[in-house]
Amino acid sequence: MTYDNRDMNNDTAPENEEHGNEAVGAGAGALGGALVGGAVAGPPGALVGGAIGAIGGAIAGESTEGDDEAGAATGGATGAVAGAVIGGAIAGPPGALVGGAVGAGAGAGVGDQMEEEAEEDGAKTL
Repeated sequence: MTYDNRDMNNDTAPENEEHGNEAVGAGAGALGGALVGGAVAGPPGALVGGAIGAIGGAIAGESTEGDDEAGAATGGATGAVAGAVIGGAIAGPPGALVGGAVGAGAGAGVGDQMEEEAEEDGAKTL
């Protein structure tokens, strides 16, 4: 038996079917921001720069495929900081850099999805 999209009950709005560009942008932005921030102001600069880079990267990535930049940016920044703190506690500065990038990507994806779900749920109740 074969299936196509008509056989699936998918409640995702067409404009919310995406490919994760916000996560890629947030991860890249967190890495770039952390490197620049660390070069300018050491570890505190890396943390702040990574969060700012994650916000910018998530917004840029999300703007290429959807309209939920706020959720992606908020999630990216939160994920970058949490990932950097956890990664730093485990493996020092290199762990903070990797953890920040991974956390930014994951956070951006989660934030984007939460905003999309809230919009879709709101549309259903109106």
